[in-house]
Amino acid sequence: MTGVIFENTGLTVLANSPVLSSRTGGTQYVYTDELSEYAHTRSAFLDFDKAIIGLKGDHLNAEDWIEFGLGRDISVFDAGLDASFNGFANSIEIIVGGLTLKIGPLLGIGNRISAVYAVQDNTVNPPTVGDRTLTTIVQDTDSQSKYGIIEKVISVGQVSTTDANQARDAYLEENSFPETSQGINSMGIGDGITIRIECLGYGYWLKAFVYNQNVVAATTQISDKIEAILTAETAVNGLISTDYSEITFNGVLVAAYENDDPYGLTMIKELVSYGGAAYNRHLFQLNKDRQAIYFPKPVDWVYKYAIEDGIIRTRAGAEIMPWAIRPGRWIFVTDFLTGRTEDTNIERDPRMVFIEAIDYTAPYGYKIEGSKSNTIKQILSQFGMKGLIS
Repeated sequence: MTGVIFENTGLTVLANSPVLSSRTGGTQYVYTDELSEYAHTRSAFLDFDKAIIGLKGDHLNAEDWIEFGLGRDISVFDAGLDASFNGFANSIEIIVGGLTLKIGPLLGIGNRISAVYAVQDNTVNPPTVGDRTLTTIVQDTDSQSKYGIIEKVISVGQVSTTDANQARDAYLEENSFPETSQGINSMGIGDGITIRIECLGYGYWLKAFVYNQNVVAATTQISDKIEAILTAETAVNGLISTDYSEITFNGVLVAAYENDDPYGLTMIKELVSYGGAAYNRHLFQLNKDRQAIYFPKPVDWVYKYAIEDGIIRTRAGAEIMPWAIRPGRWIFVTDFLTGRTEDTNIERDPRMVFIEAIDYTAPYGYKIEGSKSNTIKQILSQFGMKGLIS
């Protein structure tokens, strides 16, 4: 199997040093023939979602990945140098004979911790419970210098301030460095070393910080609030590009005030769910340069698919390889309901498939999750009733 993926696809994996790390050592890797497994998912929300990379290596290679690999910047390119995936190594698994060793997930770390609680007063009868309260923040700067800042707010219920602080400190102590797990299986003893890297797109780092804004209590436009959230990320880790030129204006008004410690990714998802002024769906993605792109859902198709040969092509007829299919686009099925006139409203045409997600498995396997949308989800979101519709 080794070499087959590259020979058939031309896909190359480039592994660079972690973007957020003061760690020294390690190596930049360029993998072609070493690829034994590759799969990725690209989604309409965030675009680069997740990837699995399997490699054949030696002891030095495996040890280097365990020591230095977590958080490595991962880019996957095809023969035309187009990015099929961009993200980071979130967890790493090494299989050596009967030994399996895993480190991660990286985003499972918590190295900037606070706890939310309600103060319980047991000095009165009956005991009273106070308002929602947040402890001060504690941090592990050693972990942050190695892996970046990953913030967590834990809920500890109705407790005293002393107990809340104790729970917060214990959480930091136990979670500030990546988890490792091991297994030994006598049935697995054999030759060769397998390195398996589980990757996530950089959009997931938006859940590594809390977004609060308690200075301005007025309303703000959705596009401005998205930029404010991204700016807050810049102050924490600085992973996301500060070039906001691809954020399309959306004048729908929402509350500027936030003081319940929501994660940045949670806020972005909520704002995206509102859609636009006409209740049309919007999409949020990050490109290969970690630049945010926010735009209305397209209203025309760019790909076409023929049942006869199972090939996806551009509108002009050029074949699109499965690893290059982009989410958040429409596909027109050309040889189904052939006598039907193309509907002016693309959502009503049963031959149109919106790419909600594309799961690709090397060398040529793919599965597209299609969807249509309606305005009711956006309407209810803007009315503050988004929980009524999944």
